[in-house]
Amino acid sequence: MKFLHLLFFVVAATVFLSGISISTESYADHGPERMWKRQIKPYFTAHKTGTMGPFEVNIESFGEELPSKVKQIREQNFDKFFDDKYNLAAIVRKNNKIVYARFDDNKKITSQTPLHGMSMSKTALGAAVGSLVCDGSIKSLNDEIGLYAIGLRDTPYSKISIRNVLQMNSGVTPPNRKDVKLANQMAMGMKRFAGRADVLAAVRHFKGTARKQGEQHNYHAADSLALSVLIFELTGKSVAQIFYENIVKQFGPNGKIHWAADKKGRTVSLARLVMTAPDWNLFGQFIINEVKAESCMGKFFKEGINTSVPTTRENVKYGFQFWVYDVDGESAITMTGHGGLFNVLSVKKNTVISIFSVDEKYQAGNLFSSGVLTTVASEIVD
Repeated sequence: MKFLHLLFFVVAATVFLSGISISTESYADHGPERMWKRQIKPYFTAHKTGTMGPFEVNIESFGEELPSKVKQIREQNFDKFFDDKYNLAAIVRKNNKIVYARFDDNKKITSQTPLHGMSMSKTALGAAVGSLVCDGSIKSLNDEIGLYAIGLRDTPYSKISIRNVLQMNSGVTPPNRKDVKLANQMAMGMKRFAGRADVLAAVRHFKGTARKQGEQHNYHAADSLALSVLIFELTGKSVAQIFYENIVKQFGPNGKIHWAADKKGRTVSLARLVMTAPDWNLFGQFIINEVKAESCMGKFFKEGINTSVPTTRENVKYGFQFWVYDVDGESAITMTGHGGLFNVLSVKKNTVISIFSVDEKYQAGNLFSSGVLTTVASEIVD
């Protein structure tokens, strides 16, 4: 059986997932080599070079380099599931201790390699919003986003609640992910928008509403970009800075993050967050710890789970910029990213599994498709 078939078994096993249908949120179809060359490897140095291929990009960096490495760990040996040429890194943390860590030596991946989290970045965006609720900057998630962001008052988002934007339930975004690539190019300053990166312009591209807010979840980049504008105009800081100052310093005070931004410093929040694999894993553990402690941030994430909205995926809901799966009776936060990127959090099992793969298509089927989750729990979880 091919690795990635087994890989999803591991996700199922580690947090006792069963009977869930998962499909990729990006619907893009690139092979693993193309994803490696275009979406992963360039981010190793983009914060130094300021370029992505032929395009100049703005990358904000916060924090310091990690002083020490996480070594390959085989306390619980999952090599038969993770030892594959397309798996860049995998970390399993149980009870806040790493019991398995694997890094791809052939591609020179280490625990200090900065890895682009793709759409897992959205959960960091959600956490940044939550931190502003907790410090009182945002009074209520039911407030209209235009109350806090002047730049959104002449857009269809003006009267949309922050809650509905967080849940991608704004009603603004067109169906079938129309113009997602265009919005990304506008925000990043790529293709015909080279040299003109502008997150607010990307939001303003969407001129009207497609349905009443709160009626139907629609996974779309525009809602995430609108939240970036909200944070920037409310605080005068980027999402990246707020996430670093309010969240990262709590779980990885010696860590460093990179996140793409437009010319004014507004974060390209639909993706583009870069952290090391251990820090992505620690981010998942941070959320679990906060939920267990019933802190303000924990209550924010718990509310995101409890009020999550139905999606087109069977048994899968959407919370505050994260997916929510039914995990054998537990509603579990799952960050996902195109290509095979996962942070799966089980509060009940106090387990985080972080996976960084560039392959979502394999002999047994698509990594995100239904029918892949079955029966190797006894081999993985004691």
